[in-house]
Amino acid sequence: MLPPKILIVDTFSFFKFRFLANEKQMAIIVFVICISVRVIPEVAAYPHPIGYDVINYYIPKVVNFQEQWSTISKQFPLYLTFLYSLSTPIGLSPPAVVTSVGVAMAGIFGVSLFFIGRTLLNLQIIQSIFLATFTVLQMAVLRTFWDLHRDVMALAAMLFIFCLLGRNDTGWKVLPITLVLTAIAVAADRMIGALLCVSLAAYFIITRRKDVVLIAILAISLFSMLMVTSYQTGYPNANTITGRISEINTPEFYSQENLLIFFLVVNCLVAVPATIGFLHMQNILLKIPLLVSLAGSFSWLLLPENNLLAADRWIILTGIFLSIFAGYGSLRLVNMLKSNLSAIVACSIIAAFAVIGLAYALMPYDSPFILYGAVRNYITYFAPVTMQFNSLDIQDNNNLLLAIARINEITEHNAIIVGEPQWRGFMELYLRDDRIYHFSDDPLALAEGLKQQGHHVYLIKAEGNQQISFRIENIQKR
Repeated sequence: MLPPKILIVDTFSFFKFRFLANEKQMAIIVFVICISVRVIPEVAAYPHPIGYDVINYYIPKVVNFQEQWSTISKQFPLYLTFLYSLSTPIGLSPPAVVTSVGVAMAGIFGVSLFFIGRTLLNLQIIQSIFLATFTVLQMAVLRTFWDLHRDVMALAAMLFIFCLLGRNDTGWKVLPITLVLTAIAVAADRMIGALLCVSLAAYFIITRRKDVVLIAILAISLFSMLMVTSYQTGYPNANTITGRISEINTPEFYSQENLLIFFLVVNCLVAVPATIGFLHMQNILLKIPLLVSLAGSFSWLLLPENNLLAADRWIILTGIFLSIFAGYGSLRLVNMLKSNLSAIVACSIIAAFAVIGLAYALMPYDSPFILYGAVRNYITYFAPVTMQFNSLDIQDNNNLLLAIARINEITEHNAIIVGEPQWRGFMELYLRDDRIYHFSDDPLALAEGLKQQGHHVYLIKAEGNQQISFRIENIQKR
């Protein structure tokens, strides 16, 4: 008979092993880890939302969903429709719905990473937890969490599709689920939909699998339909998000130098382990979207200073896939060490990236983490240097809201307000009594032009460097 102490230890080890061996329970833990990472910057910024598109696109569109449906329906509308369908029955305000769903999507994305580890990479459960946690702490992923919520939804669906395609033992049994996920990925986001179509087509050419060709046909057909619909009235430029006066041009900051620096900043910390992971990964399915994203990332070599191919967005996607490969490569390196040392090194890697990731999530916008602060003049138009930002520094949100309240008090109904493009979401949400907001990169010139046309115009201007204040100027009195 075993001594009592040994019996207790062995019993504890048995239950610990059983717990860690339960894949579904571990997936739930990954979900909790990922939503925790995602909710931390939201709590720090409360009561203001984080994310440029959150304040300028998602929340205004959900608030005015019915009035703007004719426009929304031509913009890959699945995610916004989902948000709107939740906002009424659960009784939450549109900002709360947008934020809550964004947090939940981060958790679902983490679970998709966990199952990528289990299926495509043949990792053990604890290794898959490492992979998911490592990946969500990277800048490319956190930047996507920041305001590209529908990208997260589409990416999660795409990774689940890859998981199902990688399980050769299931075959046609999972085809209906795969088709549903394909429709979600394509209808949620234009860029991810295009990436999925190319990836599936390439994978079919390589494998000649019949189930893959059916999925590829659905993806390409649905994507083509949505693209035709979107171009019937023209896909909206970022400056037309509120339907006001807009300008279409390639900004000066969209230069080869800035894009190259942005690429290096996003990927420098994961480049070496990602290379190791890429070389050792047997399954080619995950390599295809990485190579496609890499090609998009360097599209500026062929079309310099042209933003039509959205090289900055492809750079972020490249960073996401490189982060997955880097997590796998790190595990390969860790497994070369002795068992006791490998656990310490793995925990140290997670701890180091947790510090960097949380610094990116929480540090004030005027004093970001040193890696991003050193190059902020090069990358700030492509990604925030911290997540404590929406269309302006979180600490300046209250001042802008006070200025809008002041506009509602001192200006006549139907007044025309002119200001910066990045304030359009706040204006659409909080201007009252049919006041109209026009925006331009040169607000003064636009205001003067409207004045010459006989309109009564007010100009809102930001002043100060650290703590911004806003001044409202009656153009008629200039």
